[in-house]
Amino acid sequence: MIALLYVGLGLVGFILFELIFSAGSNDAHLFVSREAILVVGVGLLSTSLINFPFSQLNKLGGWMKVLFRSRRGTFIGDVVLLLTYSKRMTRDGRGAIEADVEGIQDVFLQTALRLVVNRVDPAEIRVLLKEMIDRSQARHEQAILFFESMAKFSPGLALIGTLAGLVKLLANVSDPKSLGPNMALALVCTFYGVTFSNLVFLPLSGRLKSSSHEEAVHKEQLVEAIVSMASNELPIVVEEKLYMLLTAKDRATVKRKLAIRS
Repeated sequence: MIALLYVGLGLVGFILFELIFSAGSNDAHLFVSREAILVVGVGLLSTSLINFPFSQLNKLGGWMKVLFRSRRGTFIGDVVLLLTYSKRMTRDGRGAIEADVEGIQDVFLQTALRLVVNRVDPAEIRVLLKEMIDRSQARHEQAILFFESMAKFSPGLALIGTLAGLVKLLANVSDPKSLGPNMALALVCTFYGVTFSNLVFLPLSGRLKSSSHEEAVHKEQLVEAIVSMASNELPIVVEEKLYMLLTAKDRATVKRKLAIRS
């Protein structure tokens, strides 16, 4: 559920707040270091620009939208739509849904139903839709690779800052006043790098993986239903194929929405 994402983000914020302010608000400035921000923050920016072409970085906004999108509601809506069209096709023929298909916003569903309306062979429909799913998964892999790479770079960049702080510390070991600031720089860089890696980039990568897998499973189930529609199978067969991935609660939601439509 999308609500769990917000709960997780809230807990991350709570953890960081407690770590920074637990010793007192007067010590919060210890976690703010210009050098650490430059090494880790600017370092991540530069490595992303070097490692990824701009054509992929330009999709970052779209990737973030996927993270905050609930697949459950979308899938239930797709199920309701296909069941409605299946019954209408059985009653009035394929041409009855042709005008409605052109208004569907989802590219995958629109393409699938256009193939059905135009009486394309069911086996060919299956191949084409599977190819669309594979292409979509390949795009998702780009996003996952981006966040995994950032998670990998973060500790390495932090280590650079840590080593720089240690070099300064050892170079001025005879000056007691410089020991604290230089050691603080070393540790704050490590703090930034580990935090970004384990509390930001790895969780985002994991969520994208699970969201991508869930979307692929749902679309594959939709393919089975769409092929059944193209094969002129009864609406009850289409319904059972779509219900396979639904919980009892979601089935009740679908039936309620179908009742409202009828």
